[in-house]
Amino acid sequence: MKKFASAHLEQQAGVNAYFQSQSLFWKDIYASSDVYAEIHQERHATVLSWVDSLALSPGSQVLEIGCGAGLMAVALVQRGFRVHAIDSVEAMVELARQHAADARIADMLTVDIGDSYALAFEDGSFDLVLAIGVIPWIGRVEPVMQEMARVTKPGGQVILTADNRARLNNLLDPWLNPMIVPLKHFVKDTLEWSGLRHRSLKDIGATSHGCRFIDRSLAHAGLVKTRGKTLGFGPFSLFRRSMLSQPLSIVLHHRLQRLADRGVPVFRSTGAQYIVLAAKPAPSSPMQL
Repeated sequence: MKKFASAHLEQQAGVNAYFQSQSLFWKDIYASSDVYAEIHQERHATVLSWVDSLALSPGSQVLEIGCGAGLMAVALVQRGFRVHAIDSVEAMVELARQHAADARIADMLTVDIGDSYALAFEDGSFDLVLAIGVIPWIGRVEPVMQEMARVTKPGGQVILTADNRARLNNLLDPWLNPMIVPLKHFVKDTLEWSGLRHRSLKDIGATSHGCRFIDRSLAHAGLVKTRGKTLGFGPFSLFRRSMLSQPLSIVLHHRLQRLADRGVPVFRSTGAQYIVLAAKPAPSSPMQL
């Protein structure tokens, strides 16, 4: 247990340092114009459209885990919800607070430092819990999902995203193919152990997961998946060198996404992002005698 706790703290410290140094990049990505930014912007819009489809009552309690620069949190407040946003990185919390102040909605939004493994909220506190772009940056998925389920009200909803291990652009690039990822990690670990290589912030990266793994983890946490889709195609590369211009990459992304949205085999399951909506079942009513 102590070994796991130490490894978790070390990994989290590395992730926090990465986002502390890259906070402006993750803020500006929602205003950038390359295909990578386009995918993140569409993810943002898709999540908000799913939230709208839930028809939550004004004043509903919403928790966003990993709020980043606060764009999602502010958009949720503007829909009439009371939002609690947390992030493990101080720079992100400050950006989110500034965004809330600029939007003049600070009275409906609280932003604090928080730990996704130990949410500082009572059981059943929220009508909706979101973790957008969080799962790829944590070491163990199921404890975080269990915490999300714990703080969700019975009958409440959870929306989360994961980086899809079977994303098409990685499958097509031999250097990024998930089949060789374990070998790359082994080589790096061996070089670090021998003292020939030292870990740096450049080594911090997102972890991809299989869609079925995410679905099973949700089920183990007591959540019932009600909706899911993959989203995003590109950037396409060969040995990590871009093969297409940004305008052409965006056109190709949109065309492949239309195929995915129509449920065309292969494309429907190979988008870069996996977005899931799940519900926490309400307790059954006692049988009437």
